[in-house]
Amino acid sequence: MRKNKLGNLVYGIYPVKHLLEKRPSSISNAKILSNTKSKLLISINDVLKKNNIKTDLVSRSELDHLSGSVNHQGILLFTQNSNQPTINDLESLAISRGKDFKALILDGIQDPRNLGACIRTADAAGIDAVIITKNRSANMTPAAVKSAAGANESIMVVKVTNLANTIRFLKDLGVEIVGTDISASSSVFDHSLSSPIAVVLGSEGKGIRRLTRDLCDKLIYIPMHGEVSSLNVSVATGVILYKINID
Repeated sequence: MRKNKLGNLVYGIYPVKHLLEKRPSSISNAKILSNTKSKLLISINDVLKKNNIKTDLVSRSELDHLSGSVNHQGILLFTQNSNQPTINDLESLAISRGKDFKALILDGIQDPRNLGACIRTADAAGIDAVIITKNRSANMTPAAVKSAAGANESIMVVKVTNLANTIRFLKDLGVEIVGTDISASSSVFDHSLSSPIAVVLGSEGKGIRRLTRDLCDKLIYIPMHGEVSSLNVSVATGVILYKINID
């Protein structure tokens, strides 16, 4: 999330609604479009009042300025820092879920909107955790949070410093690591993808890094039957994660 002097910034109706449902105590301040006739915004304002959250009615131009976007949908929230899930939390989750554990590993996703869309897809597919890297990766900016549509409040999102070590510890727990690579010899439809499993997708341009690729138990690709050579990473995420559910 982008930081402001008032705190971390969240905008968009669905991310705001999820935050109000999951962590209302983390919200320090809200700004809503003045003179709005939107029933959704009026409803959100009522919830803010019930939670005694300071709310200012402001102009659209002020919302544009504060958010750095015109896609705020008339609502901004400012939140205080909350405890982020750690590698220890991930380990506890993997152990408790056992053979049912499913994770998505994103190796260097650069576009915040793609990051948010992948998290949203993972939540919809019933994935337990999304693992992202602290370096050379998009952060949970307001754009990423909006794209996630609140899913980042429903699913564990863990930032790790050393992805290779994280993959090794998951393998030690019996989790199969399946990487996606355009040069793989087997299609996603050639294998049964059953849990416990962690699927790795790489950056939009370069794919997964060599060390990450070398640590995978198997590599798969998504067959393309048209003129384009690849899918958007969030679309590819959906194809593979729902294949896990089928298997």
